Amino acid sequence: MNAEKIIRNRFIQPFVGKTSNNVGAELEYPLTNESGGDIDVEFAASVLKHFEAHGFHCVLFGTHGEKLFMENDDGDCVSFDNSYNNFEFSMQYGDNLCAIYDRYRRLFDEAQNYFARESHSLIGRGTNPNFHNISVNHVPFATYDMVRGFLHDFPGAHGYPDFPAFLSSVQTHLDVSADILPCMYTLFTRLDFVRALLFANSPDFDGRGYRIFRDYLWEKSGFSNCPGITGKVDESFETVDDIVSFFLKKGMFNRIRNGKYEYFKPVPIKEYFENPKYGARAEDVECYLSFRSVEITSRGTLEVRGDCTQPLDRPFSPPAFNLGILNNAQAAKARLNRFFEDNPTELTNSELRDIVAEGGDLDKIAPECEREKLLSDMADISLTALKKRGKGEEKLLILA
Repeated sequence: MNAEKIIRNRFIQPFVGKTSNNVGAELEYPLTNESGGDIDVEFAASVLKHFEAHGFHCVLFGTHGEKLFMENDDGDCVSFDNSYNNFEFSMQYGDNLCAIYDRYRRLFDEAQNYFARESHSLIGRGTNPNFHNISVNHVPFATYDMVRGFLHDFPGAHGYPDFPAFLSSVQTHLDVSADILPCMYTLFTRLDFVRALLFANSPDFDGRGYRIFRDYLWEKSGFSNCPGITGKVDESFETVDDIVSFFLKKGMFNRIRNGKYEYFKPVPIKEYFENPKYGARAEDVECYLSFRSVEITSRGTLEVRGDCTQPLDRPFSPPAFNLGILNNAQAAKARLNRFFEDNPTELTNSELRDIVAEGGDLDKIAPECEREKLLSDMADISLTALKKRGKGEEKLLILA
């Protein structure tokens, strides 16, 4: 099989001819018991029945027939991601972030009010503060079952194989056309450290001083055994061909056979599809999973995945910031270039973000005055674009 053709069809073709300027958001929240102890799983799961009684219908079922992913007529979905400790709002994307936010707000309030009945609550943080007193509370869904099995059978450098049960993030989907995809992919990967400075909100579990413990847990997990599917992106892309070449080096670690997931020792995509010994099928690419901080998706979106869940009073700040940057990309690129001209560095995208994430000395990036000016200017660049869109989306960009 031709691995390059498979990747182009799956991940590049959806961007070809794209002209829309839509945005989407997925927001995860730790569900906590206000006692500080474990959640009541039966009660937590019952929220999905509550949404079903209010017009939602099930679109995906669990391993034993459980109704797990509930969707409404707007296309918005509520679910638990990996664990009953982690509740998610997957909002249908569209051309107005304010309209998406308004729908989200109604759903969030409905869920929060329901959980309050039994002294449970959703909180605005990227890591669960009750980690030491709660269980994994695994959601029985085929993909989650496979991921959990892989992480246990191919362990990483830390002792938290069930870490997805204790993490929450906000993900932004951005419409991008194929002709500007390489430039936008490169820009957003270079901005990883900027978003870390703006949105870090994931303290560690053991007092080590991490600002974004999520990065460590993903990158030092069993997924580190699978090339290119977690962490930051240090490559720059001039053409779509560069992106395809980058993809071919990434790893495959799972597929579906006879209707069931199976996982295996990770294999680079090019080798997996072109070496007959693996018994690959073209449709196996549909099982490809990536957890990188910025990724392109088969839906034709550039997905910014690395942002922490934000405090409850500013949940849409990352999507608003990212949307504004996309719509003022040339100004953002120029400002970032000027920052590095004034503050030369040999540090990679990964190293820059790691300094922030690991609680390191931020002066290793640049002096405080230079960092603060960069953040202020980037916020202004995003804000200017949001205002120009004329949809009122600038009100969602609330920075601490």
